[in-house]
Amino acid sequence: MKKNCHNLSAKKTALESAHIAIVGNPNTGKSCLFNHLTGLSVTVSNYPGTTVELFQGKTIFKGNELRIVDLPGIYALDAASEDEDVTKNFLFKKTPEVLINIVDANLLERNLYLTLQLKKLGIPMIVALNFHEEANDNGITIDSKKLSSLLGLPVIPMDALRGAGVFKLMNQSLDIISGDSKPKINFSKKPSTVEVARKRHDKARKIIEKVVLKGKTKVSAYEWLDRWTTEPLSGSLIMVGVFAFIFACLFYVGAYLGGVLNTVFTFLIGNPIKQLTSLIPNDLIKLVLDLGLVDGINAGLQVAIPYIAVFYILLSLLEDSGYLPRIAYLIDRFMHKLKLHGKAVVPMLLGFGCSVPAILATRVMPNKRERLITAILINLIPCSARTAIILGATGLFLGWQYALLIYGFVLGLILVIGFILGRTLPGTSTGLIMEMPKYRIPNIKNVLKKTGARLKDFIVVAFPIIIVGSMILGLLQGLNLLELIMRPFEPLIEGWLLLPAVTGITLIYGILRKELALEMLILVAGTATLTDFMSPLQIFIFCLVATLYFPCIATFAVLKNEFGWLKSTIIAISTIILAVLIGGLVGRLFMFIGFLV
Repeated sequence: MKKNCHNLSAKKTALESAHIAIVGNPNTGKSCLFNHLTGLSVTVSNYPGTTVELFQGKTIFKGNELRIVDLPGIYALDAASEDEDVTKNFLFKKTPEVLINIVDANLLERNLYLTLQLKKLGIPMIVALNFHEEANDNGITIDSKKLSSLLGLPVIPMDALRGAGVFKLMNQSLDIISGDSKPKINFSKKPSTVEVARKRHDKARKIIEKVVLKGKTKVSAYEWLDRWTTEPLSGSLIMVGVFAFIFACLFYVGAYLGGVLNTVFTFLIGNPIKQLTSLIPNDLIKLVLDLGLVDGINAGLQVAIPYIAVFYILLSLLEDSGYLPRIAYLIDRFMHKLKLHGKAVVPMLLGFGCSVPAILATRVMPNKRERLITAILINLIPCSARTAIILGATGLFLGWQYALLIYGFVLGLILVIGFILGRTLPGTSTGLIMEMPKYRIPNIKNVLKKTGARLKDFIVVAFPIIIVGSMILGLLQGLNLLELIMRPFEPLIEGWLLLPAVTGITLIYGILRKELALEMLILVAGTATLTDFMSPLQIFIFCLVATLYFPCIATFAVLKNEFGWLKSTIIAISTIILAVLIGGLVGRLFMFIGFLV
């Protein structure tokens, strides 16, 4: 089976009918199976709420091209959340030829509730018994043949992460697809009554009694770790230690990688290009090419990639190990003191990676009020691009303690604004109901694949903007227009924010992609050493303002799609006003007390 298809990508496209649809509870390994089959680098996370969008892909099996869709993780077809609606609508309108219902062998009774519902639809279905080896290690033995007989469905034990059993699963799927019978869906939009649901649970329990044999189990190291990481005191201390480790890796490893990339690029590419451009007689063209092809690319390599790459590797490790939901569980207690919804923790944690998927993940919230509050706070959370600015400027030139101070300012604002919104907007918050997945050793291949996909997005989208933006800056400098453009911003930038006027245009670039603010600043200044033209206080204020104001144009586009033009515009303008206000006040406060002056 070929796992990669030459023309595939994990971007949103027009929905097609599928040969195969993968469906199941959250955390059963659906996206991991989809990843294995198609070779697509979709997000495979260890907590509910990740697969909100539909992802489509193709695989080649025995010479046949098969379309595969990964449906959002759901617990039942008759629930009212957006995840269930997406799955129900797809099954009803796009009727796949085969359903692969992936179930967790460790939680079989609960998973079978959805299996029994799906069977009623009349779509040919295969039950993929995932984590069966792990279940055996936990003392759970499942008679898959007897389970198949009782369900009247093929049951195939498998391991989605390693690929064990996947060939047999696909062979069974192809046999069904190659048949002449077409599925006739028996779909009811009416929710199940309490009595029907009770009978379905009872049937699942009786099946389990006949096919599952439980032996003696020992308390594993994972269970011991689970207790320590979820207890209020020990869990909080461990969480602080994990955050400190992440910050240290970003600060030291990111800075080291930036230096290495700068040296390699300068020697192999930068110097040869400058030697070629030196032969160009036109000084303006020479300046434009040098800034775009040399300084622009080098700025991206030094500032963004080292920190973003390290952050995404660490984030993937947290996701795949199962620790991220423990963080959400611990923070939830504090969130409720702010009158905020516990589920908001999950998308907010995603926001430290990127604001776009974090805002999409707010769809797991129970109502529009909770979604809006969470989305507003996500816009303030330092994403990986903002982290690149904080560490690439404040951390590198002032020290790690000043970088932490910026994080402290931002997180303090998030708490204050969340506290105000939670108490002023009408409505009440409810408790956090989240499945706590088992701890697992992350698969390094999967971690690197996810990191590569995220970096690919940055390289493909951001680098062209950096190069073109650098060339435009070179053109403006060569034509002596840069000062003319910056003049209208001087009262705000120099007068209120106490920054050099040149930073005004770089902050505008940051709206396209946040890390561009720092990269363009380096280009405009003509040096990567910010202390050559900015005081320590100015570096701090610049990073604080760049961190606080609106994330990027992609975030605005997602907000517009989720909440409409009016609300997204208000959020964008509010963050800009907040950033300017806080930047000026902090600058004057620090000057008054003689800090960083």
